[in-house]
Amino acid sequence: MYFVVWNTHTAGTEETRRNESDAMKAYLHNHSRVTLHHGGATLDDNAETVVGGLMIIEAPSIEVALNFVADSPFGKAGIFAQSQVQPWNWLTGRPS
Repeated sequence: MYFVVWNTHTAGTEETRRNESDAMKAYLHNHSRVTLHHGGATLDDNAETVVGGLMIIEAPSIEVALNFVADSPFGKAGIFAQSQVQPWNWLTGRPS
């Protein structure tokens, strides 16, 4: 099952995000139950400051997807102010 994950960051967590960045990248690419297909930072209106992130993941259930976000280094460090996880019907540009 595919999911869209939309995270907004807590204000004032930029340094923590930088410190946890390598751990987060490793977590995203080495998870046993979730596959990251696409992802990246979302930016402020001036496209200068990271304010959140968007990911397309594949997981066996929404519960696994929610736990994936909560158990991530960013999730545990309190970087996510809000996370939304939605099942997604991937129609175009889908990997084979």
